[in-house]
Amino acid sequence: MRAFVIGWVCLMGLVSVAAADDVSHRASAERFLKLAKAESMTNTVYEQVDDLMAAQFVRMGGSMQSEHVLRSYQQKAKLELDKELAWEAMRDEVVGLYTAVFTEQELDRLSEFYESKVGTKLMFYLPELTYQSMAVTRNRVEERVAPRIELLIDQMEEAVLDEQTEQP
Repeated sequence: MRAFVIGWVCLMGLVSVAAADDVSHRASAERFLKLAKAESMTNTVYEQVDDLMAAQFVRMGGSMQSEHVLRSYQQKAKLELDKELAWEAMRDEVVGLYTAVFTEQELDRLSEFYESKVGTKLMFYLPELTYQSMAVTRNRVEERVAPRIELLIDQMEEAVLDEQTEQP
């Protein structure tokens, strides 16, 4: 019985250490995510929903006189989005994603980088650089790749037709 009690006490001690490590690990993840401005990662979804509702409002024939209706429903949509996409609603899940990939020490190093001069500069310019990079990609696809793909589709269509006419 004594061995059981000692074993139990040791096990509880390990569980306490693991729990403390988990709390510390999660705190490191939260620190990094705050520096990385993770709480704003869903802002574009909010903007897209506002734009979608405004476009639908126009299609419905909404006018300046009834714009208050649009604003009211945009606010209702924001409340619905907040239930699932606000940082407070998502924090635990997102923190879990990062703690599953990065050790506490790695998260601390990432935080140190984001607090550095170059890390701060990266965070300042990253949204615009990402937007511009996506524009470069979109333009290349539209101007260079899409015509080639269309040509390939035309050629494939001809090849399929040739195959069908050659078969008895």
